[in-house]
Amino acid sequence: MDQSSPQAQAAIATYKALWADVVKVEATMNDQDPTLANHLTGGALSFFQQAIHINKLDGYVAKGEPKLLHPTAKQIIGSGAAAKVLVEDCVDDSGFNLYTSDGTFVHNGHPGGRRLTQALVERSDGVLKASAFAFSAPGTC
Repeated sequence: MDQSSPQAQAAIATYKALWADVVKVEATMNDQDPTLANHLTGGALSFFQQAIHINKLDGYVAKGEPKLLHPTAKQIIGSGAAAKVLVEDCVDDSGFNLYTSDGTFVHNGHPGGRRLTQALVERSDGVLKASAFAFSAPGTC
């Protein structure tokens, strides 16, 4: 797929923006923060809201940020305004960790690392948003 096409560039920009939103919200673990809906919808929005809610119940906050190593538009599904773009990336989340409110690092048996990540980007209410999201185990890319 041509990575310089407007469709690919817009999907990759949306993917990067969703991560910026997630980093911002996970710093407070407010699962009702409307920022999440800026670039997420459907299952992708639910995925992050649920993860943030669980972390909030555990009293955690996130610090740092993930490294987006190579977001790429892999496939266009459909055509025209209804087209969806599959964005694939290798995300290194080893610098994006959970902490207790007193600043103690939470290992939780979940080491960070490079994870294959996929987001399906499509138009929702006239705006590009990720509607599906998959975050694989560390070491998958």
